[in-house]
Amino acid sequence: MNTTLIAALATSVALVTPAAAQDDTTDIQAAIDDLYAVISGPVGQARDFDAMRAMFMDGAAMGAVGAGPEGDGAGGVISLEDYIERSGPWLVENGFTERATRTEIEQWGEIAYARSAYEGVNGVTGEIFLVGVNFITLFKIDGDWKIASILWRTETEDWPVDAAFE
Repeated sequence: MNTTLIAALATSVALVTPAAAQDDTTDIQAAIDDLYAVISGPVGQARDFDAMRAMFMDGAAMGAVGAGPEGDGAGGVISLEDYIERSGPWLVENGFTERATRTEIEQWGEIAYARSAYEGVNGVTGEIFLVGVNFITLFKIDGDWKIASILWRTETEDWPVDAAFE
């Protein structure tokens, strides 16, 4: 077989390979990093909620879950706008930084799922006061990875962060 024919075949195969088959881990990680960055900042710093809105797809859900008073689970889901309304003023007044300590990403086509362990740092004292795991789903829409949902759970003795990664 001549090299021109081999090159033509290789090009035609590349043209029919769907873009979703590519590994977008770097882009997905960047979306997760942007999420942590947009809610983080010192006391008095306004958060860029317009940037946060652009990271999420329409109808995205956010929620916290935990053991509940009887140990049978409790939590709730809110919209992004509810989160901004409820948490926005607190983030500015108290300062808060959330940083990833470990993230694992799985991608299947235009769907991605991430488990991302985090630490929450008090904006006044610099102390870590929250440790837990975010479960984040993302969709690739028009070439961009958008957050579809984020659920989080704070670590407890019964549910250490490491258990989310087993």
